[in-house]
Amino acid sequence: MKSVPAIAFDYRPSRWLLLALVVIAALALIAIALCGLNAWIKLVLAALVAAYALHSSRRFLRPPFVHIMWHSAGHWRLHDVAEREQVGELHHAVVLGALIVLMLRVDPKRICSFVLLPDNVDEEIRRRLRVRLARANSTAGH
Repeated sequence: MKSVPAIAFDYRPSRWLLLALVVIAALALIAIALCGLNAWIKLVLAALVAAYALHSSRRFLRPPFVHIMWHSAGHWRLHDVAEREQVGELHHAVVLGALIVLMLRVDPKRICSFVLLPDNVDEEIRRRLRVRLARANSTAGH
């Protein structure tokens, strides 16, 4: 039997998701501006929306790991910006069309999520991940 090659890729945040975050924050600000609340409540709500959007975008733009590798033996290796390596375990995965969300447990209390879309990981990597995730799910059910 032929061994399955490792799947490795550099991870960078999706520009599509960043754009969605900006659009949703803008729509929330418009909704606040158009609602019938007092002006000072609108200002507080708008400040909260803006602060949360900035906080979320900063966290999103600085992923904890920038290189991900799934070895054929089933374990994950994650590398951060400083080239430190950490072992991860697949906690959960969601596959919806072109979207893949990987949730990897990197220590007992920490799970990191990685959203893979066509703008941040190429199609061949996403295809191989979908196939391997489907095989992992089918063997886990037995």
